[in-house]
Amino acid sequence: MATPESIRIVVVGDDEVGKSSLISSLVKETTIIDRQLHNNNVLPPITISRDDYLESIQEYSSINNEIPLPPKKQNSKKQNIKPSLHDSNDDLSISKYIPTITTIIDTSSSDMNNLQQELKRADVIWLVYCDHYTYERISLHWMPLFRSLGVNLPIILCGNKSDLISLKKKFIKSQNSEEFIPLINEFKEIEAGIRCSAKNNYNVVECFYLCQRAITHPISPIFDSKERELKPGAINALKRIFFLSDTDQDGYLNYKEFSNLHKKVFNKDAEVEEFNEIIHKIDEEILPEYSNNSTPLIISEDGFLKLNKIYAELGRHETIWGILRAFNYTNSLSLNDNFLNPKVDINPNSSVELSPTGYKFFVDLFIKFDKDNDGGLNELELEHLFKPTPGIPKLWVDNQFPKSIVCNDEGFVTLQGWLAQWNLTTFLNYKTTLEYLAYLGFELDSTKAIKITKPRKVRQKHGKLLRSSINDRNIFNCFIVGAPKAGKTSLLETFLHNSYSEFYSPTIQPRLAVKDIELRGGKQCYLILEELGELEPAILENKSRLDQCDIILLCL
Repeated sequence: MATPESIRIVVVGDDEVGKSSLISSLVKETTIIDRQLHNNNVLPPITISRDDYLESIQEYSSINNEIPLPPKKQNSKKQNIKPSLHDSNDDLSISKYIPTITTIIDTSSSDMNNLQQELKRADVIWLVYCDHYTYERISLHWMPLFRSLGVNLPIILCGNKSDLISLKKKFIKSQNSEEFIPLINEFKEIEAGIRCSAKNNYNVVECFYLCQRAITHPISPIFDSKERELKPGAINALKRIFFLSDTDQDGYLNYKEFSNLHKKVFNKDAEVEEFNEIIHKIDEEILPEYSNNSTPLIISEDGFLKLNKIYAELGRHETIWGILRAFNYTNSLSLNDNFLNPKVDINPNSSVELSPTGYKFFVDLFIKFDKDNDGGLNELELEHLFKPTPGIPKLWVDNQFPKSIVCNDEGFVTLQGWLAQWNLTTFLNYKTTLEYLAYLGFELDSTKAIKITKPRKVRQKHGKLLRSSINDRNIFNCFIVGAPKAGKTSLLETFLHNSYSEFYSPTIQPRLAVKDIELRGGKQCYLILEELGELEPAILENKSRLDQCDIILLCL
């Protein structure tokens, strides 16, 4: 996710709840005593730069760059509490997600026209109350008002004047953090709640941070606060991350795999003791009656989801977003488009092929998912391999995969055919290859897996334009043309399977095959044979299609 350039926080609440004092305490670390110093009892807009804010937020975040352990199991009411920033002890360094500019807007509940205008321009609402009356007005007045105005923004509740709790013992119970639970459950817009004191400068920075976090690390896309469950989109994303992190594909994360994931997310290896304790904490949540020291030191997919659910329940969604963003997920839980489709400048006369790095990745992928070591990927193994993707590429389906490549006697995809198919894909549409490299977990910049050949050149001889010789390409495209019953299909089948049939079946739709061949001198290349079917006349008149062709094979 790109860092937002700016965030606009609008501070809302009844009169005398301390809105202006909170802003002043944040900026100047002093409270406002003389309200008459400010026109209309409202502060002017306050702008805080990223650099000005970075030191204070890092101090309050208690960042440790490691996955935090969930606390010991508590009763259900305690688990439902959304703790403050300081209590949550979130680990993920958030500095790169802090916006360049944050603007804080003070408002007055008596100036409804201005309030409505500011709400329409807001990114997040900082809703302040200070006693039982103003607390009740959240559900009776403010939330209905926001909804009537069509305002659908994240809201951070702030219980101000916590320094007066000792003087108002009847309000102690509602000042407890559990006061936020009913509101959070009733109104999905409310992201979190926190008690603070502008007078004592208590939790003011944390409250400001929660407002920023509602934009940079939103809880609503990943967790249903009312149902207390991870949302389907988050579950699917986390399952994909688990799948890619399970490098030996045994269905569990061992210490090495977990540590690799930890390092990818937080740039630091996980400690063995930390890994073991996380396992025991997960087991306490899933099967508390069976939790003991003999638990296998592995994390299942369900355990991984449970761990992230615990973080969400405790308000530690920076950790979840750290994991998601390390795997290039956006706030909408889709993969970043720049990650799937990186920009590549390619000359129209050049072609695209796999690089040695790309070859190695696809060879390793084949070996990893050939679980029975029979030298072929069967239907179930292929389905499992493409699990972190949208499925087998449409280009493959259109080209009748796996009939387009070499398969073994059982019809399973061989390594020879697997590599040929990816060479075909890269030649016909390199963007599909780059997209699937991202889906399949290629760790480097996906453009490192392809190479761009030199542009094709033409030379003039006897008044004719001829293509110059080629020495840097490994993939060549051949059109098979000729009259019906000339043997075009037989040539293609013999090329691919070394088989021949006397049975004649006319080719209607274009069909192609790809296979590696060895040239003189031992150089290995890939040859694409394409039978054009009934579209042959139209294709031969299409200049762009002819430009893709290196050889025309005329059958008589």
